Amino acid sequence: MSSELCVSRVTLYKRALALTGKSPVDLIRTIRLKRAAQLLENSQLTISQISYKVGFKSQKYFVRCFKAEFNCLPSAYVSNKNK
Repeated sequence: MSSELCVSRVTLYKRALALTGKSPVDLIRTIRLKRAAQLLENSQLTISQISYKVGFKSQKYFVRCFKAEFNCLPSAYVSNKNK
């Protein structure tokens, strides 16, 4: 990512932290999780399929990150949005 933006790794880290309050890794993870939430709301895919679609190789890790971001499990998120 830093090479695509033509900045050093340290500069990218400092700029991302200053703008968003998150490191580049955390920022990318947050974007992936928000995309996963959109897919959970609008598609008929399973949680496993969505986790792989947004770039998580482990469903267990996806569920842990999702719970940390949204304070609920993906299955609970789906059931709350369907009501």
